[in-house]
Amino acid sequence: MLNFHNNYENAMSMPASLQEEFEAILDSSFDGIHITDGQGVTLFYNKACERIEGLNKEEVIGVNVQRLVDQGVYPNSLALKVLETKMPMTQLQKVNGKEIMVSAKPIFINGQITRVVMNSRDITELNLLKQELSHEKMIKEQYQTELEFIRTEKMPSHIVCESLEMQKMMDLIFTVSNVDSSILIQGESGVGKEVISRFIHKKSKRKEGPFIKIDCGAIPENLLESELFGYEKGAFTGADKNGKVGLIELAHGGTLFLDEIGELQLSLQVKLLRVLQDREVVRVGGKAPIKVDIRIIAATNKELEKMIKDKTFREDLYYRLNVVPLNVPPLRERKRDIYPLIQKVLKKFNEKYSLQKEIHPDAIKLLIDYEWPGNIRELENVIERLVVTSKDNTIDLERLPANMKRENKFYKPDSQLSYKEVMEAYEREFLKEKLAKVKNIARMAEELKIDESTVRRKLKKLNIPVKSVI
Repeated sequence: MLNFHNNYENAMSMPASLQEEFEAILDSSFDGIHITDGQGVTLFYNKACERIEGLNKEEVIGVNVQRLVDQGVYPNSLALKVLETKMPMTQLQKVNGKEIMVSAKPIFINGQITRVVMNSRDITELNLLKQELSHEKMIKEQYQTELEFIRTEKMPSHIVCESLEMQKMMDLIFTVSNVDSSILIQGESGVGKEVISRFIHKKSKRKEGPFIKIDCGAIPENLLESELFGYEKGAFTGADKNGKVGLIELAHGGTLFLDEIGELQLSLQVKLLRVLQDREVVRVGGKAPIKVDIRIIAATNKELEKMIKDKTFREDLYYRLNVVPLNVPPLRERKRDIYPLIQKVLKKFNEKYSLQKEIHPDAIKLLIDYEWPGNIRELENVIERLVVTSKDNTIDLERLPANMKRENKFYKPDSQLSYKEVMEAYEREFLKEKLAKVKNIARMAEELKIDESTVRRKLKKLNIPVKSVI
């Protein structure tokens, strides 16, 4: 009863029937209720406490909680902390293998603590439920990613490879698709690196698993680590109170595609290197490593070798990623692919907009001869623009963008181009052919009898690539 080991007159004066009724009410609580006096001696311990903590009332009533701590029954006592600080407190405790949330509040009479009332609740089952919900959420996100992948697969996505360069690359892709070696896809912007990575996944033994794309250049730097590796609850201000599964974990059993890997900050390159080495991640704010079964495909349009020399990309990470290098050639180096690509894209947008447009052979010829600095992405944009803006069903040469007509040597001088535009087109072709022949700017300047600085200025003005020459 509540007046057990109690010297306070107000408790002694309580009628026995009222005290029994009061105890019956407290015993009916689902939460544990543990009451001590101002010295930490237990006065009351309800049935819920017995159930939650696995102790009998007789083991606790009349015993100072300090003795229970000394005996190892409790790891520590919140009642003693409240008696010391005179402040309400809440903490997690582990008792008999259970995780218990305990709240304790002091009761004051005439400025002195006369009672400490502790409420406890077993949250072991709640934590298990949260883990199950977290797992279900991860599966749901995997399914959503899978559905997005299936939607993408339904679109015409076969790779055009009429050229010898692309055929060689596809032979290598078929060879490495069924192994788990890391692949580094390099190529200019717009050449189709993501399409190739999805094709590799589709042809691999992981095709039933998820394909998770991470755009290292699109996610803000301050969010990238938590997006990649996930975080535990309370890891930082504003974090989801339940924590979050990282994108690397979501790729478990499938393929992780790291697009624009050259944009990854150095601090995260170290953590990614550990993932590649150990195939495990540690969430932000967490300590326990989580095993992941993933295949890594990375892509970039940057020159990683130069970045290594500039100390902006780790050499050890580069060699971990570059187990199988794939270099996707730009469109200007695979001219045989341009015509089938034009036909494929034209068909796509005709179907999309319920049209029947076609491109005149003269315009086709100019499109094939164009350098396409934006590669396939630029080609798709140009074809779509021509399809939706042309009033006639036949898209003739006059409808093509002016920059294409300026740079093409086959465009007739009697067109609408000005004298200056025609001369620029011929000058561009002349310098481009000379550069391709001598492959040396100094020698080119010598043969043309002009300064090297003049050559470089003209090449830059006419948008002629010079990175492959000296």
